[in-house]
Amino acid sequence: MSTRALSGAPIQLVIFDLMGTLIVDDGSSARAYIAALTQAGLQPDTPRFAEALTRIDELRGRPPLVVLIDVLGDPVVAEEATWAFDDSILTSIKDFKPFPGADAVLRQLAEQQILIAATTGFTPEVRKAVLAHCRWSETFDEVLSVTGTKRGHPAPDLLLEAILSLKIDSVAQVAIVGDSAPDLEAGSRAGAGLVVGVCTGGTPRAKLKAAPHTHLLDSVAGLIDVLEAPRTKGARRTSDR
Repeated sequence: MSTRALSGAPIQLVIFDLMGTLIVDDGSSARAYIAALTQAGLQPDTPRFAEALTRIDELRGRPPLVVLIDVLGDPVVAEEATWAFDDSILTSIKDFKPFPGADAVLRQLAEQQILIAATTGFTPEVRKAVLAHCRWSETFDEVLSVTGTKRGHPAPDLLLEAILSLKIDSVAQVAIVGDSAPDLEAGSRAGAGLVVGVCTGGTPRAKLKAAPHTHLLDSVAGLIDVLEAPRTKGARRTSDR
């Protein structure tokens, strides 16, 4: 891959979301939320349970604890529910697989000495297990999870921490790639030069289109073409929306 076509400063860092962006979510997140709601005492096949699932879908892209506090209304109950969420994800990891083209994209970026990072709403324990299963434990230059002091998307905390940790010269030289509106909002708040949405995580394309972004792709496999394309003064182009 070459960055010679970039009219502005070349991209130094690409920060990816994990589930729905690099890794196929075959319903594991939905099943994990069902387990969490059950742990919290909600009964399946009831209006309350259905309402909770609808709200969870509306909050797609935010950390599980944030979602469950919103849905359940009690931080203590929500935190306990996240344990069931994590257990469900850990059980499902054996079925996780990268999207077609994801490995090739990560490899090409590394070959061109473009730094790569990943952020996730998963706890560090779950994140490590997911990366190990996908054989990515040593792939990323930085990997960050939401914690009690680090807010998840749409807050830019994790993105800015990765940018600072990896000593990037300018936020304009950073590309953010995600599959949800909060991912794109976080990228915009962080001031990233490229904010790329991928339509593989279950978020309706119209919802991604309404979020701040520079590009929308069918999948992460198209990212290399975006990085190689000229940028108009390094700014967001309405033609890409």
